[in-house]
Amino acid sequence: MLPSSAPARADFHLLFIPLALVAGLLFGIASPLSIGVGGAAGSLLAGTAVLDGIALHPPTEN
Repeated sequence: MLPSSAPARADFHLLFIPLALVAGLLFGIASPLSIGVGGAAGSLLAGTAVLDGIALHPPTEN
């Protein structure tokens, strides 16, 4: 059974990382810039979330 508590900060990181990568890819496809530029932008956003989740605010046990 799933826990009934609210999602933790780490859960939002796991949601944000693939969304940032997909958004970067879609930006690269929709814009006149190359897909590589959009992918790099999405990677920077996802990397920021990883840095925040691992180094700045690591998950702790409750």
